[in-house]
Amino acid sequence: MSFFSELKRRNVFRVGIAYGVVAWLVAQILQLVFQTFGAPDWVMKAVLVLLASGFVFAVFFAWAFELTPEGLKRDKDVDQTASIARKTGKKLDALIVSVLVLALAYIALDKFVLDPARDAELVQSTTAAVAEQVSAAAPKSTKPDQSIAVLPFVNMSDDKDYFADGLSEELLNLLAKIPDLKVAGRTSSFAFKGKNEDLRAIGDALSVSHVLEGSVRRSGERLRITAQLIKVDDGFHLWSETYDREMADIFDIQDEVSLAITEALKLHLSAPGERSTESSDAYALYLEALALSIVFSEDAIDQGLALLDRAIELDPSFAKAWELKATYYWLAGGWAMESGEAQRLTFAAATKALKLDNSLNEARAFATTADPDNWSWTGEVEALETLVKAEPDNVTAMLALSYDLKNVGYFNEALALADRAIELEPLAAFGYLRRGEALSAAGRREEAQAAWLKAGELGEELAYSHLGTDQLIAGNAEVGADYYATRFQLLGKDPEAVRSLIQNTRNPESGKIFLDRWINDRLTNASNTIESFEPYTWYLILGYLDEFFAGVKKLRGGDNDWTNADILENFGMMFRATGYTAHPTYLEFAEADGIFDLWDQRGAPDHCEKTTGSWVCN
Repeated sequence: MSFFSELKRRNVFRVGIAYGVVAWLVAQILQLVFQTFGAPDWVMKAVLVLLASGFVFAVFFAWAFELTPEGLKRDKDVDQTASIARKTGKKLDALIVSVLVLALAYIALDKFVLDPARDAELVQSTTAAVAEQVSAAAPKSTKPDQSIAVLPFVNMSDDKDYFADGLSEELLNLLAKIPDLKVAGRTSSFAFKGKNEDLRAIGDALSVSHVLEGSVRRSGERLRITAQLIKVDDGFHLWSETYDREMADIFDIQDEVSLAITEALKLHLSAPGERSTESSDAYALYLEALALSIVFSEDAIDQGLALLDRAIELDPSFAKAWELKATYYWLAGGWAMESGEAQRLTFAAATKALKLDNSLNEARAFATTADPDNWSWTGEVEALETLVKAEPDNVTAMLALSYDLKNVGYFNEALALADRAIELEPLAAFGYLRRGEALSAAGRREEAQAAWLKAGELGEELAYSHLGTDQLIAGNAEVGADYYATRFQLLGKDPEAVRSLIQNTRNPESGKIFLDRWINDRLTNASNTIESFEPYTWYLILGYLDEFFAGVKKLRGGDNDWTNADILENFGMMFRATGYTAHPTYLEFAEADGIFDLWDQRGAPDHCEKTTGSWVCN
């Protein structure tokens, strides 16, 4: 007898089918019972495991044993002439049919009677609980499935890697426009440049579940670009591709990468925008300038502007290049470039960009904030608010608005913007710097110190000046000197110079005379924009408010709305503990600048109130 025939004789098939049908019906009934009593999920899972295990035993017993009138016996001990296996098979057939009928009855009952009633009850009873759980869980969800960081592409060429960096940032900007996709900010992503970090560590640091990485090799007009999309939790490659193309195909490559990522993450890709330029050479120069805008040192500003000039020479209608040029001037004003000159150049570049493409959000904001004929605090704040609303992930605009709102007295709004920027850019120092400034202006010293320490850890040396100033104002001269010495060391300067300044200026008999001479000497020999006004800050730090305001007034002269006094006024607002906003000259400047109009329109700032028709500040 064949093995198959033996299986049939011993009713193994019938037992297996009967067990499966009965187990299914039992599982359905138990599932309903468990749902009714709110049993945890693991209970049902355990039942399913037991039922599955039971199938193996049922089949084994059907093969090894036979049910006889005398009870259960091993099959080899049963006389085949006296076997009742055929009768047992018929009983099993009847059992199978009966259970199938019950199963069909249960399905009908569940679908047409229990299901609607149960759904309604579940909706009513669990909606509030689910909403509460989702709300509570949302802040803890640090790695959304649809989130990505674009790491700097590795430069495989012989030249500098600005092109590779620029391409990485442009891909980041394209992905940021995809609905429902969280994209880590560029500064935080670029913090991992040149570091062989574990992907899980990157994912944890940036709160993303995927990374896009790759490499770029450029030789003349030929490009080889590799890109791969990777899950950070297991290192699994969802997609990878290599492109061997001409430079003229760079736009197509970017679109293909974006499309591949959206398909891999099951997202919807918005329609690609129009090409910003038809000149691939101009676009290559633009990408290099875009990468340099991240570095943004004085040398990087000169190099970036030179690259943009060459790009515009190749394509005078390249609107994005004009907009980026406006961004350079706008950010450089007051430290790398004299403020009045920066205002004129920003306005010229931004208005040119808008003439070429009226849809450019940053250019529109810069044209308003730099308008030499119609500038106002109200207009500037509204322009930046409009930009942040149009581009809610634009950290640069967010921090600029935070800076402005703090300077006009809306400290809590400034703090909220800084916190949002930190959420988008957790590894960028400037968010913490702005957070500390808003907190300090609001009088929350300890929190401000913590924010500045974090900014210092992330590489922002200016944070140590803020910490030093805070301590000096509080009367902690030695601690303040230590912080300033740290900044001097980071700048490659002699830390003993600032210690000597602090020691000599705090002498009650000769300190003021020493400070006057020191400041006049620094102003006379200033070699750059910052050195032409920064020494005045020491008047505020050491408590000489009248002299500080005299310096501010001197710098406010001229026809420009942008002046180097802005930096000093920012410094005064940041350290209101000196009595800066309680000084009568503060309100004179606020009225002259049109800040009163802003307060009347937006409501009272956090440090002032209007009594008997006049503003009073503390």
